[in-house]
Amino acid sequence: MSELQLGLLGIGVLVVLGVLAYNKLQEARLKRQAEEVFGSKHDDVLLGGKSGDSRSQRSAGSTGRIEPTLSAAPAEAATASGVLDPRIDFIATLETEAAVAGDAISMAIVDSLAKPAKAVSWECYNPQTANWEPLAATGEYKVLRAGLQLADRKGAVNQQDLTDFSAMAQSVADAIGARCALGAPATALQRAQQLDALCADVDVQIGLNLISRGGAVPGARIRALAEAHGLALERDGRFHRRDETGLELYTLCNEEPAAFSAEGMKELATKSLTLLFDVARVPGGIVAFDRFVEFTRALAEALSAGIVDDNRQPLDDAGLGKIRAQLQALYVSMEQQGIAAGSPLALRLFS
Repeated sequence: MSELQLGLLGIGVLVVLGVLAYNKLQEARLKRQAEEVFGSKHDDVLLGGKSGDSRSQRSAGSTGRIEPTLSAAPAEAATASGVLDPRIDFIATLETEAAVAGDAISMAIVDSLAKPAKAVSWECYNPQTANWEPLAATGEYKVLRAGLQLADRKGAVNQQDLTDFSAMAQSVADAIGARCALGAPATALQRAQQLDALCADVDVQIGLNLISRGGAVPGARIRALAEAHGLALERDGRFHRRDETGLELYTLCNEEPAAFSAEGMKELATKSLTLLFDVARVPGGIVAFDRFVEFTRALAEALSAGIVDDNRQPLDDAGLGKIRAQLQALYVSMEQQGIAAGSPLALRLFS
């Protein structure tokens, strides 16, 4: 073999070794980058495992991920008042090292593209007032939280709903550089089933019907009596009795097809009316029901009408007493769950 051939062979060997060395360097560099981005290995928090050592604040401009944990919110925020409540919400708490603008948080929520199965509420902790408050675009926050409502009148959440919500909360946390602390999924699922059972038991609407013993009752007469007892005609075609805060106590409507209207009351006449009492959503418990019955009796007497149930069976004092006893048991069930009738929690749950 000539000296030229040997020289070319040696150069070829050097080139191959150089390429291999370069590839090794690139592989090491990419590995370091991947570790920086994805962090250390971790267990799935939703399955009960412990998160890896990844709670450090990511650097500005980084795409690093801070893994979710099962830790609690800061002590001062955990005891502050707000809309969210662990009795009916699965809560994710997000905490940052530096305050984040409210509009940036709003953008992160929009970008998460979440379509939760139940209502999700966001609120932020205000250290000046020591309260949780609605997210404001002009505010700046270090602690915020999201809550997935565990149940409503349509049913309870399931495991997939909790997983999707947790992914959404983590997506927002990643976008704003926050730590994300989640509630315990197993506890949340158990609570969701309890709430669903409560809804099934106490989601009752009492309807009492008035049937005129004579002819049809003029609409003007009905309106005058309703307004005299504090009811007001609203856009839905019903008279509503509300308390001083605006919460509905009971309603009065036409049992016949024609709805009430301000313009049509003078021409309207009907032989049957219906009064409705939404048990879970009316504040005051059994006292509120007694007032509902008192108004029903007064209206029946004024209109010379009989009180009947939905099957047109007369309801005397004994029949109304049985309904009252049943309601007392339902109110006890609600109180045992820490959800009083007509309370903010009840209004959210029975929606």
